[in-house]
Amino acid sequence: MPTYRVLVRGKFDHPTQAVRDKLLGALSQGDDLRGQLFSEAGSLTYSHHLGGFSFRVSVEVAPGDDATQEAHDQAELAAMELLDREGYPYRDLTVSSTCMDDVRIKRRRGVMFVTVSAGQRVNDSAG
Repeated sequence: MPTYRVLVRGKFDHPTQAVRDKLLGALSQGDDLRGQLFSEAGSLTYSHHLGGFSFRVSVEVAPGDDATQEAHDQAELAAMELLDREGYPYRDLTVSSTCMDDVRIKRRRGVMFVTVSAGQRVNDSAG
């Protein structure tokens, strides 16, 4: 089954002062990088400006022509469920993803290149 790393981005839609206080309180408790990881449970990240947010999640879907759309739908639904459950108003959701089955790692002369099927390269020192 293909695994997708999905990023759902959006904006907070005029949160009340009580919601702003709740968001800022949660933000002050999470000073590490765990919120920036892709996991099956998903993680919500945002800055103290409370403008936009991102929801990162890893999903597995059945292989097929509609696998990417299915991954997007599952991730968007998970993000909306979390935001609704917490009482965070939102708008303007957009979804992007990477199928991890399409990622290939090439190593050459001490440098690691990660190549994605779309042809994008990320250069990372392999030490």
